[in-house]
Amino acid sequence: MHPEHARLLEEIRKAGRPPAMPPPGNDSFGSSGRVSYFVSVPGRRAIARGWAQARRQSEPQAVLAVVESLLDGESFEERTLATFLLAYHGPARGAVRPEQVESWLGRLNGWAEVDGLCQSLFPADQLLADWPAWRATLERLAGEPDPNKRRASLVLLTGPVKASDDPRLKTAAFGAIDRLGSERDPLIAKAVSWLLRALCQRHRAEVEAYLERHASRLTALAVRETRTKLATGVKTPRRPRWGL
Repeated sequence: MHPEHARLLEEIRKAGRPPAMPPPGNDSFGSSGRVSYFVSVPGRRAIARGWAQARRQSEPQAVLAVVESLLDGESFEERTLATFLLAYHGPARGAVRPEQVESWLGRLNGWAEVDGLCQSLFPADQLLADWPAWRATLERLAGEPDPNKRRASLVLLTGPVKASDDPRLKTAAFGAIDRLGSERDPLIAKAVSWLLRALCQRHRAEVEAYLERHASRLTALAVRETRTKLATGVKTPRRPRWGL
């Protein structure tokens, strides 16, 4: 364990609170079946932000050494804190290579852990600056037997396709949906819906045409949520509140 990891773990333990109700035995969204100290997302963000701000001048590799150590931690908080450190330390995040992301995903399980690493953490310009390597990583992840990694191949593109209209990102996104769009595993089906909805922002016409051609092989959830997004601008419209 890295010495800075040990210090962060002490902060996690101090911030922990017992849950109001016992958690399920294997909560894939929350604790992923790991030990949990029940530290809230704002609590974990505060720990990570304070640590990163105090080390703004640290070399990226020094920060990544702490990230590597946290990703081997026993608890849900340690593994998700690793991704928060990257979010608050731009130079370290910018130094991350796609093969590192691929390796780290082998240590993560469940929606919260995977999405913490993949959701909007690596921006479009970072992917495009080393596109051949990122594209190869995304393609390998899409073919992995581990559903966490297949989900990652989709989620990694959700932020970039909303931020950039670069055709390389669009082509990769539709390619991933082609490959995984018929899967019924909720980890994958919900990510397919998410990526289609992200594409709506800059590629509305292409998404509409894609649904016309491929709706029959996509999950009902992906089709419904994407059509709702196209029609209303949101995934699930709020129901009207009736009052006196």
